[in-house]
Amino acid sequence: MASDSFLGVLFGLSAALGFGSSAVLARLSLQHMRTSTGVLISLVVGTVITLALAFSFHTREILSLSGIAFVWFLLAGLINFPLGRLLNFTGVGMVGVSRASPIVGASPLFATILAVTVGGETVTVTLMIGIVAIIGGLALVLSQR
Repeated sequence: MASDSFLGVLFGLSAALGFGSSAVLARLSLQHMRTSTGVLISLVVGTVITLALAFSFHTREILSLSGIAFVWFLLAGLINFPLGRLLNFTGVGMVGVSRASPIVGASPLFATILAVTVGGETVTVTLMIGIVAIIGGLALVLSQR
């Protein structure tokens, strides 16, 4: 169980590194193309790589999913990837990586709200401290001129 927690934290930090790096790379590439073009290229490349990895490691599990699971994944994919990436890249292009990325980093706040209201999760003191820290950090980032 402890190794699962460590591995989960390691994966989370790796994702954060990837998201941070991609924001900088997006900023560099958006200097040479429209945001919608950058989003399309990013989505195509990401989809190909993700599908190749997913099917190479989990073909049987993917094919055994129910139809409703695919509907939920499709809905999550539509909200997260095209729309989220378009808004993220637009924000990065307008205010820069150092201001846009911390704002996007507020996603745990929204995830927590949905987890409690829709997912039935409980609010803990630690969770509340984290929420306050996120809001405080956002206030600091947004107060900079």
